Amino acid sequence: MDAAETKNALKLLAARLETLSAVLDKAEEWAAEAGVAFDELAAARLAGDMHPLAWQVAGTCTQPLQFVAWSRGADLPNEVQPVVDWAEARAVLADTIALLATEVAAVTPEAKRIVLERMGVYLELPAQRYLDDWILPNLYFHLTTAYAILRMKGVPLGKADFMRHIGGDIRPLAPEPAL
Repeated sequence: MDAAETKNALKLLAARLETLSAVLDKAEEWAAEAGVAFDELAAARLAGDMHPLAWQVAGTCTQPLQFVAWSRGADLPNEVQPVVDWAEARAVLADTIALLATEVAAVTPEAKRIVLERMGVYLELPAQRYLDDWILPNLYFHLTTAYAILRMKGVPLGKADFMRHIGGDIRPLAPEPAL
């Protein structure tokens, strides 16, 4: 990926993290009004075998962090930071957004080797596939799971909250001409 493609990827990743931040802002407002503790939300899970909301926030942030490390020629293990409460989740999100805001786009390496230690396997992906087929699907999985957990807990979220990155592009239709 050249520097322009990397810059576009960084903008996309930042926009999705801003969406997550806005969703969490709305959850905080709702929780304050409903008398629900933030850490109760942070511990909520969609299913018993899934990670809780706080972890999902950190998992969403892990994808841009891995992309940045790789684009710098470094490696970040395929692991999510252990985050257990609301404050930690918000801090990881804020730090990741701040990092993306200051990151300078560069030419990325040609390929990415992803090691999945627990499974005893690895993947070797060309640069664009690493973004398209690894980083983005993982980011959207964790972002969507965080959104779904909050919906399940009663936070009044809608599709517009999830799609807020496109809100500035919405325009009214021109009136139909009279016949």
